[in-house]
Amino acid sequence: MSSDKETSQKDSSSSSGENLDYSKDPPKIELPNIYPVEWTVEDQRLYDLFERAKREVWNPSSIPWDTLNPKDYDDRQKTAMAYWWALLSNFENSGPPVFAKAMIHTFEIHEQDPVKKMFASIVMDECRHDECCMRACNKLCPNFLQGWKPKTTFDEEALRNIRWVYYNGARYWRGYSTAYTRHSWPIIFSSFMLGERCAATLFSEMSKHSKHPAFTEALKNIARDESRHLAFTWLGLESIAPKLTEHDKTMVTKQLRAGFTFLSMILYEPPNEFWKLPPNFLDVHRRMEGIARDAGLGVLTIEEKTQCWRNAILEVKRRTDQFGIEFPALPEIGISGKETEFDENSMMPTF
Repeated sequence: MSSDKETSQKDSSSSSGENLDYSKDPPKIELPNIYPVEWTVEDQRLYDLFERAKREVWNPSSIPWDTLNPKDYDDRQKTAMAYWWALLSNFENSGPPVFAKAMIHTFEIHEQDPVKKMFASIVMDECRHDECCMRACNKLCPNFLQGWKPKTTFDEEALRNIRWVYYNGARYWRGYSTAYTRHSWPIIFSSFMLGERCAATLFSEMSKHSKHPAFTEALKNIARDESRHLAFTWLGLESIAPKLTEHDKTMVTKQLRAGFTFLSMILYEPPNEFWKLPPNFLDVHRRMEGIARDAGLGVLTIEEKTQCWRNAILEVKRRTDQFGIEFPALPEIGISGKETEFDENSMMPTF
């Protein structure tokens, strides 16, 4: 007569369609799967970066939002500053799902442990950045965007611009969400290098120009996070550089161009490719940024943004040159390089 335990084991095996021998180790787990648990470390620098991420944690709730008094600004200034933060949220609000998808992917393919943990830390970083966008918008224009009612044509134009930006963000998400079936994560996140290098400088400069402590602190913290994210992508690309095929290198070149195209919406001005926008979009955008700048948000001028991009490009190009990767042409800011064909379906930049 078999024991209850043996009967239970047989029932379990038959119900799963497998004939398991419980006297031996279990069968090899079919991948992709987050199991078995592994804690491999191939590059200590990545774990050091994760340690830095833990040390640099900050709380958006501790920023002095209470000192941001809407009565200190006129209606156009409040709308313009809320517009800029809502524009930033197109990228920061997409950050948690973008990096969560990457985190799950790296668990499934059993990347080394610090890679998985770094992606987890960036998910939380992006949540903090998005919370700053939400808090700033709600302080200046309560219930911005969904419950906010425009009172003037100026308000309506600001809201229409943001809705068009979000529409284009939705188009980007379709391409990104299928990217892992085609490319490795370091190639996907190669666009991240250019954006993070520029963002780290731009937000740092904005924090110095800002005239309100809440904006200054939020932007300074965001800039510090972006510099850490940049270091992570350097190490990611470096880890696969010796294995890059010519096709891979071409893909990285396209990714760098795609990163400029997508992220210029917040870091510069949107180029013609990819972005589907109303004819008066740029006029409204420039007006909003100018008013937000004059109100003390610290928004950089187009000349200052151009310099941020140029500095980012020079540093990233030094890195990619080491790996034999051609840099893309960016004629919008006077940078010559390899001409790349734009393919919306393969566009998958990250921020």
